[in-house]
Amino acid sequence: MNANASPILHAHHAAIEPIAAMLKQHMGLDIAAVGSTLIERGVRERMNVLGQADMTGYLHILQSGVGELQELIELVVVPETWFFRDREAILAVARLARDKIIHSPNAIVRILSLPCSTGEEPYSIAMALLDAGVPPAQFRIDGIDICHRSLAAAQRAIYGRNSFRGKQLAYRERYFSGGHEGAGQQDWALAGDVRQQVAFRFGNMLADDFMRNEAPYDF
Repeated sequence: MNANASPILHAHHAAIEPIAAMLKQHMGLDIAAVGSTLIERGVRERMNVLGQADMTGYLHILQSGVGELQELIELVVVPETWFFRDREAILAVARLARDKIIHSPNAIVRILSLPCSTGEEPYSIAMALLDAGVPPAQFRIDGIDICHRSLAAAQRAIYGRNSFRGKQLAYRERYFSGGHEGAGQQDWALAGDVRQQVAFRFGNMLADDFMRNEAPYDF
């Protein structure tokens, strides 16, 4: 190692630590859980976009306002989800929602998916409720996430193979079009009657005013 490597390396880690601390304070991302490599990769990508060669300089940009912090968040949030990921829990929500409608025929069931990531969870819940016979007019799902990229993907509602896992894929035949096996097409588009049951919006659950005046949810 040359004589200049150590102070450069020290400066590098000295800058990453406060950046990681900002991410943890703003959105709860823990460097111990995700590792420093993910954060460093996001920082390097943003530095390249901004033409910023010095990590300490980039830290100053981050500290100057929340705009750049959100750009970094978009890079360090890694969505890992798929349809019916927690099948039993989703089916339980559907059964309980159906029971509520049976006992209160005029009720509107309100469901919150947080974080909703790229939409697989709230859309799975919507499909489960429709399959359980809950009338579309009597339930609404709100999907909230801190990542604008994930929300855009959720609203686009076009999914590849990675979103469909396991062998219980009958719902795909009922609610998706395209993506036929062997046809060279790997994207499935979600039906509009499922999409219209979910409303997506940006939100940070660590913000002081997060959902301050929101009505209670059933689930």
